[in-house]
Amino acid sequence: MANTHHHHQESQLTNEAPLDAANQSLADALRASFNILKFIMFVLVIAFCFSGFKCIEENQEAVILRFGKILPEIKPPGLSYAFPYPIDNTLVFPTKKNISYKCMSHWPKIAKDKQHLSLSESRSWGGLDPTKDGSLITADKGLVHIQWDLQYRVEDLRKYVLNVADANISNTSKIENLLATLTENAAITLVSQYTAESVTRGKTADIAAAVKHMVNEQLGELEAGVRLVSLDIPKSSVPGQTIAAFDAVTNAENQKEKDIRAAEQTESEILNAAAGENYKELVQLIDELELAEAEENKEKIAAINLKIDNHLETRAAGAAGRAIREAMGFYTEVVQGVKGDVDEFEASLDEYLQSPVLFIHRMWEKTRERVLASNEVTKHFISPMADEIRIKIGTDPQQRLIDERIKLQMEAEDFEFRSKDKRHYKIAQ
Repeated sequence: MANTHHHHQESQLTNEAPLDAANQSLADALRASFNILKFIMFVLVIAFCFSGFKCIEENQEAVILRFGKILPEIKPPGLSYAFPYPIDNTLVFPTKKNISYKCMSHWPKIAKDKQHLSLSESRSWGGLDPTKDGSLITADKGLVHIQWDLQYRVEDLRKYVLNVADANISNTSKIENLLATLTENAAITLVSQYTAESVTRGKTADIAAAVKHMVNEQLGELEAGVRLVSLDIPKSSVPGQTIAAFDAVTNAENQKEKDIRAAEQTESEILNAAAGENYKELVQLIDELELAEAEENKEKIAAINLKIDNHLETRAAGAAGRAIREAMGFYTEVVQGVKGDVDEFEASLDEYLQSPVLFIHRMWEKTRERVLASNEVTKHFISPMADEIRIKIGTDPQQRLIDERIKLQMEAEDFEFRSKDKRHYKIAQ
């Protein structure tokens, strides 16, 4: 019986030994797997913790959302740390550079196969479709097309994230739609104060500056955190169907201005030639004289005439100055000649009173000698044997020359008077 029991125990031990070895192997495998799992979890925890680090580039800034609420601190360029998502969310945006945007809201729609053509070529026929073609109304009830080139910059990232940006902060479509709307509204208000000529040619830069200023004011009121850095108008035009007629009017206006400047230049040259560089003062005095004559103010007329005489005698140049100097020289010559004649008369008076007949005879002799010795006198010698001689005496050539000179001078004075009268009539108009 004992032997039987002993044999049974040995058989049981023999059956349990392989089972314990398998359990041990399984336990070792499970233990190893659990250690590997703990290591992987540790690595994941470390990686999760380090995922909060983010490198912000030189031209960027970042804000942190903690459980959806924006923190007040703005992260500058460099290495930034925040709690990993979903606790914190770091939003990075380029705030140190300008972003360009082209607004075509006020430009007509042009087919792709005609975009290489000018507006007058691509839209030279047909009308405008308000649902497709953008345009603005001007002060003179005209239509103009304008392209807008905008450059903006995010200057307050916190305000930009709070009031403008989408969940995807890198998507700029929302801010660009806002800028387009503000630019359109400002353009409608400002362009309506200018003519089509000013919008497309004369005042383009002024209009762009005014629209930029208005858009920035509205961005400030909205607290968008964005500033419009520059706004340019690369293209502006009247509708393509009217460009030819518009250019014709503009060319006529330019020609008018050119003719006016040429006339003013000619006027200046004529007056300068007539009275010298100081002609403007003389013209002003003449205008004052005409007003005084219209008022019949004799004292004022006399005072102005005195000023005019003084100006002509001391400051006038040109033809008037030369004429005055010649007249003064002639006056001096005449006065001196008369004084010489008076002196000669007074010197001869005593001789005449003493012997009048002898004095007259001597004077006739001197006169005859002077006449016969003159080259300007034509002499005719008559034969004493001739019963009759006829001499045809024509007009004195010297006298004809003097008469011609006097006639030309009178015509020139009459021309100057009529020119001056026309100029004053033009000024009065």
